[in-house]
Amino acid sequence: MASTGRSSLKGTLRRSHANYFDNLLDSVATLADGGVMAAGSVLGIGIQAVTATGANQSNGASVAAAGGTLVNVTAADNTKCVVLPLLSAVTVGTMYLIFNNAPSNTLEVFPGVGDAIGPASDNAAITIAADTIILCVALDGVQWVGAELPVIGA
Repeated sequence: MASTGRSSLKGTLRRSHANYFDNLLDSVATLADGGVMAAGSVLGIGIQAVTATGANQSNGASVAAAGGTLVNVTAADNTKCVVLPLLSAVTVGTMYLIFNNAPSNTLEVFPGVGDAIGPASDNAAITIAADTIILCVALDGVQWVGAELPVIGA
């Protein structure tokens, strides 16, 4: 059977009065190259590499809003940091798993200017341990919910 595009299917469904299938097609995610959802989407899985820099919101390394959900951070040294995208630049529910890929140093994770990573206050950093992951979920337009995931023992 030949491949049929979404618009052809939608037209056929409309003619057959199958509106519920038409509505279903509207709600199906479109996959980008390689069959992976676009980075930055709520369910998008992709990886971005970030080198920690600076020591505050204004000079820290940026986590790209559309760069991928898994963030592999290198060069943490107990003072260097990364900065999450502004909440206004992402969809509510967007998640980032930020991995501190340093074997013995902590990493500072800042929200974008004016935002917060709960339970910290606006513009305050969260410190994560070496070889640890923090999960940040965009709860609403003013705060990320943060949860540091436990380290697995060797």
